[in-house]
Amino acid sequence: MSTQTGSSNAMFEGVRVIELAQFVFVPAAAAVLADLGAEVIKIEALSGDPYRTLRIADGRQTKSANLAMEQNNRGKKSLAIDLKREEGRELLLKLIETADIFLTSLRPAALDRLSLGVDVLRARNPRLLYVRGNGLGFRGEEANRPGYDASVFWARGGFAHVLTPPGQPPIRPRPALGDHASAMNIAFGMAAALFNRERTGQGSLVEISLLSSAMWTLSADVALSQALNDTELMRVATEGRYALTRAYETSDGRWIQLMFLDPERYWPELCRRIDRDDLLRDPRFIDLEHRIEHGNALITELVSAFKRKSFAEWRTKFHGWDSPWELIQNIKELAADPQAKANDYLFTVQVADGTDVTVVAGPVAFNGSAIPATPLRSPELGQHSEEILRSIGVNAEKMQEFRNRNIVR
Repeated sequence: MSTQTGSSNAMFEGVRVIELAQFVFVPAAAAVLADLGAEVIKIEALSGDPYRTLRIADGRQTKSANLAMEQNNRGKKSLAIDLKREEGRELLLKLIETADIFLTSLRPAALDRLSLGVDVLRARNPRLLYVRGNGLGFRGEEANRPGYDASVFWARGGFAHVLTPPGQPPIRPRPALGDHASAMNIAFGMAAALFNRERTGQGSLVEISLLSSAMWTLSADVALSQALNDTELMRVATEGRYALTRAYETSDGRWIQLMFLDPERYWPELCRRIDRDDLLRDPRFIDLEHRIEHGNALITELVSAFKRKSFAEWRTKFHGWDSPWELIQNIKELAADPQAKANDYLFTVQVADGTDVTVVAGPVAFNGSAIPATPLRSPELGQHSEEILRSIGVNAEKMQEFRNRNIVR
């Protein structure tokens, strides 16, 4: 992992983001902006973001840190206030007057109950960017339904269907897969809205949902499904069509993924590298059309060929070949990938007890690195309440009163 501790990538320095959001989808987007220099103020209930104490036995809690909180809330400030009390709500509105972006994952009905809709906040700050993310979009009968990664992005969004082998139970999603994919759409939306405001002076309403993100991610499948009938779709899905764009098992149980989208370019060299020059003369595989027609037979031949050697042996055989193939890595290998180290895809933050925790950087590098100039851990609940409220004129005496009355923590 890189030891680089900073770079000139503070692209959002001077931007104040007020985040009223929970769990992963929306907070992860703010974490990316915090990495890039934005001041992100995380508004929490007095009990905290529920993600702080979520218990689902997946290992996110260690002796030193809640790894999910560190990944999705690094670099932020925490202000804990009771928004159901008028004084607490007014404190938030005063902060809104100083903000560039209001970012929320609350559903429309919840925002209405708190009187924190677009018009209310724009009345306090006409230049405010109002950015919201939810499960199913903000119009239609289901706009107020709860939506999470696994239920909306994975299940309703089509991923469980397209990734589950026929006849098998739906495969389980990985933690926060859709949340993190969708968070980058929010980050893009915020960046675009900031750019537009610089040009026009106008604020924007930005909306992203887990459903919209799933449909965009699967847009190739969705578009194809509308263009072809069921018979044509079944023909496209036939495994034999993909002999040179599939994975093959090695003798030691590892898998090599081929992705030869230009098969005429790679086919002859593949045959030579796997010691099967005879396939070049086989009339079944003499050209692309024949290889598609006899695709299942070709897969059988390639399965047999790849099973003859270990992955280490194949890596030696394929070394120096400028072609798109890769080992299917496990997550431990991914975290130690030399390309990840070379490109600063990981960095460390130091948590409260002094332990270093590794987190993944945002996917976009500026000026050579995606690592924040000053990597900071996730804040403790209410850690910055006094600092933030002092910035809007709340003195020490008033702060103590708010704490005594359980309006602020």
